[in-house]
Amino acid sequence: MPRMQLIELEDQAWYPRPVRDGATDFLSFTASLAQRPFVPFAQELSKALRRTGDRKLVDLCSGGSGPIRPILRALKAEGLEVSATLTDLYPNVPRLEAVVGQSQGTLSFVREPVDATDVPASLEGFRVLCNAFHHFPPQLARKILEDAVRKRRGIAVVEYVERRTASLALTSLAWLQAFLLTPAVRPFRWSRLFFTYVLPLIPLTLLWDGIVSCLRVYSTDELRALVDSIPEADVFEWHIERRPIGPLGCTMLIGVPKALG
Repeated sequence: MPRMQLIELEDQAWYPRPVRDGATDFLSFTASLAQRPFVPFAQELSKALRRTGDRKLVDLCSGGSGPIRPILRALKAEGLEVSATLTDLYPNVPRLEAVVGQSQGTLSFVREPVDATDVPASLEGFRVLCNAFHHFPPQLARKILEDAVRKRRGIAVVEYVERRTASLALTSLAWLQAFLLTPAVRPFRWSRLFFTYVLPLIPLTLLWDGIVSCLRVYSTDELRALVDSIPEADVFEWHIERRPIGPLGCTMLIGVPKALG
């Protein structure tokens, strides 16, 4: 099916912060429950990190921290001790504080908004976007890659949603999972309970944004086209592929400066 540039509610500056943060809390919580889906990405990312020598990731568009913790665990299983700095345009500060506080020094975060299309030079490290690249239309997605190329920073993109029926079906169940799992999400927030069980805006946000995420995600061919449109793209080596994971799959793009190879 064709890619559709629809609107995700969490992307909108006007969207109520308690609802946005409640949704990113939930997504971060569920992403941290399993490590196995992140192993194929970690295997390829570890190769890139060994080439660049980086042992710090700059996690762009982190939301409530996303899957960065199981990715770090999977990298450790590959023999790499790596830390990460979490950033977002709309940082979920209470969630990030809690996650960082439990990380035993492997995580830090930036309180101020960080624009993934123009990452500050002070944020040094290998850039990653986990389940976030689809948020950007082609012109902004290209700018994210261009910024990494221009500043000679390695970059990795991974997506666990797809424009496939199985992905749409499973993603559509997130609203039901929210009703079942919300009491286990930490840090505790009364607003999260209210917007889940009284006025269920969080489950509805998860349902809508989940479906839209599937429809917005880039295919491997579209990622190659984005790379081909970048000036100086040939100063990087690019690895783009889809890996099957059961009935689903993950799509990844990894770029490494050739001069560091």
